[in-house]
Amino acid sequence: MVQADIEAFWANFEKEIGEKILSKTMGQHFSSRKSQGEWGLLVLTPSAIRFRPTPGENWFQSLFRMVTPKVPQEPAADIVLPLGHITAVELPKKRFFDFLFSPPFTVFTLRYRLDDEERSLLLGVDPKSELFDRLLAGLPVSKRT
Repeated sequence: MVQADIEAFWANFEKEIGEKILSKTMGQHFSSRKSQGEWGLLVLTPSAIRFRPTPGENWFQSLFRMVTPKVPQEPAADIVLPLGHITAVELPKKRFFDFLFSPPFTVFTLRYRLDDEERSLLLGVDPKSELFDRLLAGLPVSKRT
């Protein structure tokens, strides 16, 4: 993919969602703490954080598959969480051997309120990404115990 293709992709993405992108990176969404997660694009806009799944398998699964990976006909819908609904970013507690045994991405929880109910969204992101820095700078942060 050449630079012009990349710029066109993001211009179309902004047009599709109707907002300017403040920051973007690769990330993961986890349905639970024990799930392998799905890879996708994490996108931060002035009003929301968005996770767009990318179809296909992760690279590790593809090592053990002898046939072409199954890519869904219809792409999965984006997960869109308005920033105003987020009550806290919950970071994992650091343990002594985390630098050896933990995944390279920080797995964190976004706590939010929807319809007077407390909910959560479990995401993974490169802790050195601009998106992660912007998210932490703009929202209350708590440590998981």
